[in-house]
Amino acid sequence: MVKTGIAILAIAIIFLVSGFVYIQHNLSTYCIYYAKHIPHTEGTNPEMVFILDHLDDMEESTIEGLRYDTDGNNSIINEKNSLILIQSSSSESVQYEAHAEGTYEEYYRTYQFDKSGKFYSYYYQKADVWKDVYDKSDTRKQEAQGYVDEVINPIVDKMEIKPKVNLQWWFNKKYQERFTLNN
Repeated sequence: MVKTGIAILAIAIIFLVSGFVYIQHNLSTYCIYYAKHIPHTEGTNPEMVFILDHLDDMEESTIEGLRYDTDGNNSIINEKNSLILIQSSSSESVQYEAHAEGTYEEYYRTYQFDKSGKFYSYYYQKADVWKDVYDKSDTRKQEAQGYVDEVINPIVDKMEIKPKVNLQWWFNKKYQERFTLNN
């Protein structure tokens, strides 16, 4: 009787562990699909967040003009217009950045996003006087979103795979709070 109980307990543990492993594998494999369909507050960008957070788990980019760099901070390099999306670890309030090529008037152009992918600020150094300037205007927000879309949308279009077993509800339960709170 004791051997039967131990066997049943061992089988139950194996099923639980296998189920947990399957769920984690499913959520990571289809994270782009789930991120695209998660309910989120306007202005947040779950696709950008999950792509940058899981970039080291993805295969090399086959999208012309886009290159992944996972050596250090995860980043996506758009070689066509010298734009870099990067997972930042330099500040607690800024989690993601888009670095655009500088202009004659604005050096070190950086768009900053919080942990939910929401535009936070635009930073540049003013030419000739090397003065730091921050801009949180709607114009800069739209500009930032355009740059992000230019990089992220081709990745989402190419890699969004509908799961055979849809665990969107589980994904939402695990991550939705990050994208629906006022950050």
